[in-house]
Amino acid sequence: MENQNSCCFVATISEIKPIEGADNIEQAVVSGWNCIIQKNSYKPNDLVVVATTDAVIPVELSDRLSVTNYLRKGRRVRTVKLRGVYSECLIIPAKHIPGFGDGYHEGMDLMEKMGIHKYEPPARQIQLSSGRKIKYSENPNFHVYYKFPNIKNVPGIFTEKDNVQITRKLHGTNARYGIVKKRKLSFLDKLKKFFRLADQWIHYEFVVGSHNVEKGSDSQGYYDTNVWYEIEKKYDLKSRLWAYAKRKQDYLDGVGLNGGIGSGIILYGEIYGHGIQKNYDYGLKDMQFAAFDITIDGEYENPFYVKHAVQVMGLQHVPELYVGPWSEAIQNRCVINNFIEGTKIPHEGVVIKHASGNRVKRAKVINPDYLIYGEKHDVGDSH
Repeated sequence: MENQNSCCFVATISEIKPIEGADNIEQAVVSGWNCIIQKNSYKPNDLVVVATTDAVIPVELSDRLSVTNYLRKGRRVRTVKLRGVYSECLIIPAKHIPGFGDGYHEGMDLMEKMGIHKYEPPARQIQLSSGRKIKYSENPNFHVYYKFPNIKNVPGIFTEKDNVQITRKLHGTNARYGIVKKRKLSFLDKLKKFFRLADQWIHYEFVVGSHNVEKGSDSQGYYDTNVWYEIEKKYDLKSRLWAYAKRKQDYLDGVGLNGGIGSGIILYGEIYGHGIQKNYDYGLKDMQFAAFDITIDGEYENPFYVKHAVQVMGLQHVPELYVGPWSEAIQNRCVINNFIEGTKIPHEGVVIKHASGNRVKRAKVINPDYLIYGEKHDVGDSH
């Protein structure tokens, strides 16, 4: 794959499956994605273009394909279940792709060429409770979380030789909290240093953010009301992270790694529960936070270090479902027919990470029943 997060790419049909009781339709398997197609319209090894779940299709193209009325709100490809079979993508016939076949190859990213993009929920602007807007410069050391692909876009990423950790994918909103180096020292900071009234930590600050947007920092102030800061206060994350950063720095100094925590430590996790995602609150009456990753000096730690560090900080780690050799059967056991405790509401899916911490070998697996439930009940979008 040229782009592991692509939602429109060239792929090969690996298999055509009959659908029991259906005379006019069958199921195509293409790059791990399932698609219900008209019978005899494609055959195995055909090179096709596929648009996956949540791909936004231009109206001109959807009209030509006669699928506009079948798309989800926002012209998005959706997951459906028909006669017990899932359809998770849209195959775009070659006649709608200028020059298809000449220079096209498997894994080629066609999002730009086709005018197709992955749906992203609109950003919400939050301002101070007084209504005053502030000019805010984001800290370059407070890194946005690295997105990893849907496993259907990276078939074969895991084999039975791989030792993995499988964790529950919680559906809420991403959050990040860090002790990171400041963009620059303020005049007051410089005075404190000059008069030796501050130690090395004068260079660091606590920062709060969602996945894409920084929500506040020690040096520039915080928004008065938002879920990220409410969670910080609920769990006292600032104090916990400061304590952990200083303990980690002491350890690194002790083993001769004088660079220490470098650009800083960032904790990544999910806020979920009451009021976070419409019609998907896990039966909770409040908001909760579960951590799933940590970076130190810009480098992601291996999953078992992360779990240990989160426990040391006295916080909740995302539920760990399995550790050991990967297999498709084990993966499916963790995904299919998994429901929120005491309900018939499907869990969103899982995240699979290689035990080594190799960032290339990690992927998310989305439960198709969750996608169907989410559309039916207008649940906020997955990410």
